[in-house]
Amino acid sequence: ATLLKIFSLKYLMSTAERPLIDIVQDRRYWIIHSITIPSLFIGGVIFVLSGFVYKLFGALNFNNYFDNDNSSISLVNDRFSVSSSIDDI
Repeated sequence: ATLLKIFSLKYLMSTAERPLIDIVQDRRYWIIHSITIPSLFIGGVIFVLSGFVYKLFGALNFNNYFDNDNSSISLVNDRFSVSSSIDDI
């Protein structure tokens, strides 16, 4: 009987995954995602607003793009000499 189940068309066509409607209607799905999605968003906002992302990736802080003396956009022509061109500005 188990050999018949294994070669049954129903079991060969199935991926053994839950249907999406079952997942969306599950309370555990909503409890987990109502906590994780907003916390990832808030964590990203704090990561950017704290300025740590600019220190980590070596980019200019959004407050430093335009100085009082220079109102144009600073362009980097050579990616290997970024630090020297930032120092020149």
